[in-house]
Amino acid sequence: MIYYVTGFMFSKDKKHVALISKLQPSWQAGKLNGIGGKIEKGENPQQAMAREFAEEAGIETNPNGWKLFTVLTRPDAYQVNFLYTYDDRIYSAKSVEKEIVDIYEANSLPDNVIYNLRWLIPMALDEHLRFDNQIEIIEMRENT
Repeated sequence: MIYYVTGFMFSKDKKHVALISKLQPSWQAGKLNGIGGKIEKGENPQQAMAREFAEEAGIETNPNGWKLFTVLTRPDAYQVNFLYTYDDRIYSAKSVEKEIVDIYEANSLPDNVIYNLRWLIPMALDEHLRFDNQIEIIEMRENT
């Protein structure tokens, strides 16, 4: 099982979100996704998210500022931990690596976002949802 994090930094007014234009894996090439990567040994999702955000967007964040809200698991394959934070330093996010980081309107996402961002971003922004515990989603393989 491979463990990942994907994070959404929103502006404090919740109008903007930082996303990254993916080069890999191939099924994500040219699409926008949250910022993230693999969880390294000894890290929890919040620590991994803070590290990945600094590496990819150039902004140092406190791991405690990242809120885990959804875990998506494909058994025996991968698990993606989705986190969010609100921080106006979003406007100083920059591309550190080859993949381009930019700021987008959170309520008007471009056509080329990864499909699940269309429900993950609104869920993270919904003030009526309380995430005392993360939502767990199990992704099932299709029988072929």
